[in-house]
Amino acid sequence: MQYLRKSIVPVAVIALVSFPALGGSNNHHNNNTNNTSYADTSLAEGIYDLTSFDDSVVLSSTGVTVGGVNVTLSGWSDTGNTLDPELDDTIVKTATAYEISNYYGYGVLNQDGEGQTSPNHSIDNYYYNGTNNADGIQYADFDFVLFTFDSDVTLDGLDFGWVNNNGNDQQLSVAALGDSQLGLLEGEQSSWAQIIAGAVSESFNIANNSVTTGIDSSIASQYWLVGAYNTVFGSVNGASMYNDGFKITSVYFTENTSTPPGAPTAVHEPGLLGLMLMSIGILAWRRKRVA
Repeated sequence: MQYLRKSIVPVAVIALVSFPALGGSNNHHNNNTNNTSYADTSLAEGIYDLTSFDDSVVLSSTGVTVGGVNVTLSGWSDTGNTLDPELDDTIVKTATAYEISNYYGYGVLNQDGEGQTSPNHSIDNYYYNGTNNADGIQYADFDFVLFTFDSDVTLDGLDFGWVNNNGNDQQLSVAALGDSQLGLLEGEQSSWAQIIAGAVSESFNIANNSVTTGIDSSIASQYWLVGAYNTVFGSVNGASMYNDGFKITSVYFTENTSTPPGAPTAVHEPGLLGLMLMSIGILAWRRKRVA
């Protein structure tokens, strides 16, 4: 397996997501969903530095291949638009994911007229116009990136080139999407709550210089949403929203090699042939007893 992470990561703040297993102290959603596989994923774990590649390729429909798995990156946010930021602000639309630099990594510019100056280009949930009041909260946007893989993977962790507030009291939200949720996302007509209904989602603390422990290694999907803390995805005890921001440099994932993309979950039931043979056997046994 090829490891693409730099031997010396040139960042001012290095933070890893600490992913406790689902069912821990955090509240979460844990529902079966279309095209999300639940199977053992003990092979092909890797740490891949996305800043090692040209950003135009990472963000293209072609994407890059790391560890034998192709991955692309796109931006999304519940947002209005440049002319009227408050209009339909709860509806999730495309946003511009881009590499700020190979020092800081990837951020997002949403359609509320954000510019490429700090801190607006981070993946964040800041108060609208930086205003800590009812309007600022009502129109705050939750920025996310979507990792699209060509194979089912578990998302094991992330590296950041920058985290707001030096990583103190910072959280993020994650969801494993299936085909139905992806369709709602790409349709740009739905809220976050509608998009992740039926998906597996969770929120986590970002811990400085910690080691990721994995987001329940039994959950694999081709589509992973990662973004600024949103309690719709799951809450973290004692955490607050509207102050979370980060920029992504690397992604940790493990390829699920036990089933092809979109295969059924790991709950195995008797096949049709087995059921037929079983029925024939029972019928023969009954005839023998009658004879």
